[in-house]
Amino acid sequence: SVSKATRKAVAEHPTSDVVVLGDKPKAQLSRVVRKQLAISFNQIGKDVPTFQEAASIVDIIKSSELEFDTANIVYNKFHSVVSYEAQTIPVYSEATFKASPNFAVYEIEDDVLANLQEFSFANGLYWAMVEGHAAEMCAKRAAMENATKNAGEMIQKLTMTFNRGRQAVITNELSKFHRSCTTSVLL
Repeated sequence: SVSKATRKAVAEHPTSDVVVLGDKPKAQLSRVVRKQLAISFNQIGKDVPTFQEAASIVDIIKSSELEFDTANIVYNKFHSVVSYEAQTIPVYSEATFKASPNFAVYEIEDDVLANLQEFSFANGLYWAMVEGHAAEMCAKRAAMENATKNAGEMIQKLTMTFNRGRQAVITNELSKFHRSCTTSVLL
């Protein structure tokens, strides 16, 4: 769902750059948005996300000098154990913060604004990573429960088939034995 929402967003804004977290979305998106793919991060999402990991990703994105006024983080929003959907979290640049209507009310130094923007970006990314991780774990859990249920049903069916076959062999043996006993009595 994240890849589908990202493809839709890129179709609406074809000059946008795309930053991809994880191997699976990279494989899905590299076929469609190869030209817009600016940065990709591998081995993301294997473990429980941490804020430090999100902050490191933001540092790399900022050092790559990708410029944006507003960026959208596309992620799977967790709704319930069986439900999630693609959502976006907006992230704003320092210039956008400065251009906001009520910014002049606050006396903020430039380095504080830079830190605020970076923290806001990392916090939004961390939020998205945690929501996505929760949705993934629930999907995996549901898949494992279904697999366990299906395996149990298969074992029960095979056990019944085996028992029927075993019972047929026993019945045939008893029938042969009964016939041999009956035959010997008659002689």
